[in-house]
Formats: sequence, C-alpha cells, structure tokens
Amino acid sequence: MSQFAEVSVRYDAPVAAEQSDDTFRLRLPTDGMRAGSRLIAEVARPGVARDALLTLGEILHSDLRRKPNDRADYLQYLLAQGKRATKELWEAQKSFLDEKYGKAETDEGPLDPIVKVDESGLSIEVFSADESSYARLHFKSGEAFTATDLSPGVTHLDLSPALLTSLAQMRSYRAATLELSRSEGGEARDVKVPYRWIRALSQVQAASTLPGHEFEIAPVDLYNVLLTLRMQKAKTSPRALRYELVPGSQPRIVLEPWDRVIDATGPTYEGSAPAVVRTWGRRRLSALSRLLPHVVSVKVRLVGAGLPAYYVLDLGDATLTLALSGWTDSGWAGISTFDLQVDGVDDVLAQKVLSLITEGPQSLDQLAESAGRDRGAVRHVILSLMQRGLVFHDLTSRRFVHRPLFAQPLDVDALRFRDEREAQAHQLLAVEGQVRLTKVHDLGGEGTRIEGEVEDRAAHRNYTTSFTIDREGRTVNASCTSPHFRRSGLREGPSAPMIALRLLYAKERAELMRLRDTPEGRALIRAETRTLIRRETDGSTTYRVSLDERTITVRWGRRPDEMRMSRAFFGTEEEAREDYFARLAQCARKGFIDASAAEMV
Repeated sequence: MSQFAEVSVRYDAPVAAEQSDDTFRLRLPTDGMRAGSRLIAEVARPGVARDALLTLGEILHSDLRRKPNDRADYLQYLLAQGKRATKELWEAQKSFLDEKYGKAETDEGPLDPIVKVDESGLSIEVFSADESSYARLHFKSGEAFTATDLSPGVTHLDLSPALLTSLAQMRSYRAATLELSRSEGGEARDVKVPYRWIRALSQVQAASTLPGHEFEIAPVDLYNVLLTLRMQKAKTSPRALRYELVPGSQPRIVLEPWDRVIDATGPTYEGSAPAVVRTWGRRRLSALSRLLPHVVSVKVRLVGAGLPAYYVLDLGDATLTLALSGWTDSGWAGISTFDLQVDGVDDVLAQKVLSLITEGPQSLDQLAESAGRDRGAVRHVILSLMQRGLVFHDLTSRRFVHRPLFAQPLDVDALRFRDEREAQAHQLLAVEGQVRLTKVHDLGGEGTRIEGEVEDRAAHRNYTTSFTIDREGRTVNASCTSPHFRRSGLREGPSAPMIALRLLYAKERAELMRLRDTPEGRALIRAETRTLIRRETDGSTTYRVSLDERTITVRWGRRPDEMRMSRAFFGTEEEAREDYFARLAQCARKGFIDASAAEMV
C-alpha cells in the first residue's frame, strides 16, 4: 500500500514587490504544472488583506511536533575529550539523521496552499504539517477586491517565507494590487504528500458537517483569552479551554487549570440544552492575534469529544475559518474519535451529486432534493467525495463547494486507513467478539481507565490491553501483550489491539449517549458517573453522582480537595437506577449543567 501521493510542482522565484509612495503591487506565483486560475485584483483594504494572508502563512508553517535531538556535536565533544564515543558511532548517527530527516525534509511534505478563484471571490486553504490546524481564507469579490482580470480555477500557491516578507511591506495608505498568475519558469520538483496528511485534512473538513454547539463571542472575549495565555503559563494539567453554555445566557469561557472565568459579551446561547465542552490546542489561537483589530464577530462551533473546534472570524469583506484539532499528528486521537469510512458508495449517485456541486455550491438539503434521495444517502456520498479531495464544506454558508485537491484522481484505497496497524485494528473489529471491553473505570480527575481483551483468531493469538486516557486526551499507563508494544511501547504509536480497543470504546460510548435518554437505553446502564457544575458569582459548585449497580455515591463541594461524600445502597438495580436519574433531573432543575462530556473533549 502506497503511503504517498506524488505531486510535481513548479514555481517562479519570488520577486520583490513593486512599490512607490502611492502604489504597491505583488505577484504571487501559482503552480506552473497545473493549468488553473488567474487573478489581478485591486485590494479594497490592504491592511486587512496583509494581516489575513500573514496569519494564513503562520498557520501553514506551524509545526508543534517534537523534533529529534541531534547529538552529533555532543559526540564530537566526547571524542575530543577522549571519552568512550567512537568516531564510527558519531559518523553512523550523523548519517542516520541526514538520511532520515534531511531527505524527508526535501522530498516529503504537506500540499501547498490550495487556491480557488471564481466569481464569488478568492479562497485559500492551508493545513499545517503537524495536522493540528486548518484555515480557509475567503475574500469576497466586489467587496474585498475589484478584479481587473479573472480566470476561474483551482491551483496551488507558494507562500514561502520570502514571499511573506514582501507581503508584510503592504500598507493601508497605499493602493495595493495582487496578481496570482501561473508560473512560467522555475525548476520542477516532486513532492511526496503523505496519504496520512490528506486523510487528516478530509477528517477535519468532514467533521464540520456533524451537528454541534454553535454560539458567538465578541472579539474582545478572544483577546482576553489570548492575553491571559500570554501572561500566564500552565504548569499542571488540564491545559484546556472550557466553554459553559446555558440556553438564554451568554457563554462562559473558563481557562484551566486556573479556573479563570471570562464572561462572553456576545449574543446569548440559543441551544436547546445546557452543555459544557472542553477543547484543546488553545495556544494555537495566538495565530489570530494579528487579525483581532479587524474582526467584527467570532462564531464558534464545537462538534464533539476529540473532534476539531471551529472558529469563524468575520472580517466584513472576508472570512477566516480556523479549525483546531487539539492534537499534533492525528494518529492516536483522530482514529479513535472520528473515522472517515465510506464503504459501499452508490457510484451513480456520487456522480450526480458531484455534477450538481460542480455547477455551484449546494447545501445538503438542496442536493437531497435535486438528487431525489434522502439526506443520509447524500451525506454518505459527500463524505466519499471529501475523502477523494473533490469537495470541501464551507462552514460560513453551510454549502459544499467543488475543489479538487489534485489534478489527478487519488488512490481511494490508500486513503482508507492511516497505516497498516490501523487497517489491522479494523480487521479485528470486523469479526464480532474478537475485541471485548472488560473494564471501564472512571478515575475522576486522572481520566478514564480502559481494559480489554483482543482475540486474533486468524493468527491464533490473544492479547490483553489496557491504558488510561487522561483529562487532556493523552494515553498514559499503557500496556499490551502484543509484540509491537513489547518491542517499542508507544514510541512508534499504539499497537493494533490498542487501536481496536479504543475504537470499540468510542463506538460503545457514542451509542450509550444516544440511548441513555430512552427507557430501553437507561435499562442497560449499570455503572456510570456524571459530573455537574453550577457557576456562581464567587466560584462554582461541583456535584458528582456515581451509579455502581445497587450503589449510588455522591460527592459535592466547591473545591476538589474538600469534597463531601455520601453513599446509598438499594435492594435492586432498578431502584438504584431510578434514584440515580431522579438526582440528575433534580440537579438540572437547580441550575447545574452536565460537564461529563467535557472530560474527553
């Protein structure tokens, strides 16, 4: 199975901007190997366009993955001191680093920014190399710019550091013109784009189609968050940004671990039920600092546990959509929470849906009506088109837009799984009864302990697997009897049995959440813990209720280290379950909101 999509690109060398006292003109070279769009535009607000493009460049070049340490200089020092470090060892390590990381740096990398030009405006998409940040910038035609030459199409853009340096010279007091044109010279180079990266991009975009919590905050609220994070550094976990949402009230933003509350000043939350959502990757929001003076409003969309958080910044004549996945390299968090599996697609319906989207952006309801099929079937097809890189979801308009990532079709089979271990995990899950959860233990502030057994009947092997998911979604205290884990632990990623067990846990947890509001679903609940909080002027009160067969344990208090506790025993499980849900309903009437789902977001 191939791991890369090979792409040939060619760009002209960046040229300095043409400047005078009153004018500024900069050429942005696009891919010469791909026949695509052309645009010459007079920018309405040069300062906004400059800051938006520089923000896009910062997100593109961000990479928070751990870098390997090069100890070659230290080994050379040891040699000079006569220590026991041979020259052969030093040369071997240097050669290894050059081969593994030097070549990878030149030959492997993410796809260059994707540019789409049409009558509605200019759209530029970027996805960071560490798979943690996605951004789409859209300039509205006729408002953000006036086009003197426009040819619609899709191509790639070279947002190199040299070009960003020239772009930073744009000033608001000078008339500015930007030119996007196909490169005529330059040297062609081949780039190996990892299929893992492409799949992560599809997951981030497809997750935006899921139902979620939506609300609006003012730019000053986001400024207060960034200011606090800049002034303080968290030394303990959880390092999260928690949103407390109560219908009819303005959202509250809580910065952990300090429990500092920022009362949002935007509109009230219009959701149907109260919710507490914890998100990660908050420091990546600092990339938006440059744009805050131009922002009119900020819309936030939170779609679920372990899934990306979306921020849509309204700039008046432009919009910037930022998606933060909460992890770097989605290998462990992504596979366990949102899987882009779209087998059994109707090819006839897929071709019809694609032709409709090619004619112009379409909403899901419009596509279902035009195709004469139900929403579920059409959405399944759209996910397939997203996986193939042909369509993306415009979160601002809730419409699907045609935008091919590559000039040539992708190998769909290579996009199904992130790597061989993930494929093996799905094969294990495909046979009923091979993967079993034996214990799920809520550890409170420490996270959730998951234990299970995996039987590989084809290989005649049995594995015992366990791990803890802490409050930040990280895997700690893992163990597995598989050869992969015994050889390398988690250094090379989770083993296939661990992936299968976590996928099963996520699936059963989602099914339980779906059924828990029905009598049939509640009858299946034998053990569960719910955490509820009530925000008050001088702090918050936490109420934690645990059901364990015929026992109910209640802990409550204002501080985690000063919680009071009571325990009740019942004659039957049905009586305990009835009392458990009655307590939850009583807390809801008293103004408590359920924060249990926030533990894993």
